[in-house]
Amino acid sequence: MTQPSWPSWFLEGFLGALAPSVAAAIVIAASGESVRAWFKSVATVRVPLRWYAAAIGIPFAIVYATGVVSWALGGPVDWAAFEISLTTIVFSIVIGTLIGGGQEEFGWRGFAQPELQDRYGAFRAAVVIGVFWGLWHLPQFLPGGFRADWPPALIVSYFVGIIGFSVLLAWVFNGSGGSAWLAMVMHGADNATQGRIPIDLGAVAPDGVLLPETLVTINVPHAVLTWLVAMAVVGLVGTALYRDRIRGRVAGVPPSPGSD
Repeated sequence: MTQPSWPSWFLEGFLGALAPSVAAAIVIAASGESVRAWFKSVATVRVPLRWYAAAIGIPFAIVYATGVVSWALGGPVDWAAFEISLTTIVFSIVIGTLIGGGQEEFGWRGFAQPELQDRYGAFRAAVVIGVFWGLWHLPQFLPGGFRADWPPALIVSYFVGIIGFSVLLAWVFNGSGGSAWLAMVMHGADNATQGRIPIDLGAVAPDGVLLPETLVTINVPHAVLTWLVAMAVVGLVGTALYRDRIRGRVAGVPPSPGSD
C-alpha cells in the first residue's frame, strides 16, 4: 500500500478537505446571502453535553464493537496488544476535527444537509449526501491513490459505511440545533478511531507489507455496525432526524409555519 507523502497529505488531506465548505460559501455568496450569517448559524459550539458524548462516543463504540465481531469471526485482532491512551485519543480527535477531514462538515452538513432535507426529508438527504461524499473520495481508490490496492469487498464496505455514517452525522447536526461544529467533532472522532483496534501485525503486514485483503473481517463488520446504529437512531427519532430543531435557525432554511 502506497502511503501519501506530507506534501500530498497537505494538498489532498487538508486543503482538499476544505473544498466542500469553500464551495458552500461560494454558492451562498453567489446567491446574494451573507456568508458570515450562514457561518455563524452553523458554527454553534455551545450544545448540550449529551450531544458531544454521542458525537465522540458512538464512533468509538462502533469501532470497538467491530473489533469484537472481527475477533469472533477469526479476524486479525490481538486483544493482548490492546491499550488505551486518552492523551493520544484526545489529540487524534482534535487533529481529525480541525485538519484531518472534519473541515469538510461546513459544506456537507452545514450547507447541503439543511438545503436538501427541506425538500426531500432528513434521512433521504443524508443518504444522498453520503453517496456524493463517498464519490468525492473516489480518487483514493483509482490508480495512484493510497487505497488503489483495496479489494472489492473493502471498497464496497467503505462506501456503504460512509453513507450510514452520513445518517449519524445528520442526526447530530439536526439534534444539536444545527451545529456543523458538532458534526466536525463526530467526523474527527471517527477518523481518530483508525488504528484503535489491536491488529495482529504479523497477519496483516507480514514482512512489513500491508495485505489489504486481511482487513475484510474488520471493514465489513464496521460498515454493518454503522448501519445498525444508524437504523437504531432512525427507529428512535424517526426519519426526520430532528429536522425541525434547525428550521428558522440555519441560514437558508425557511422557518416552519407558525414558528417565530
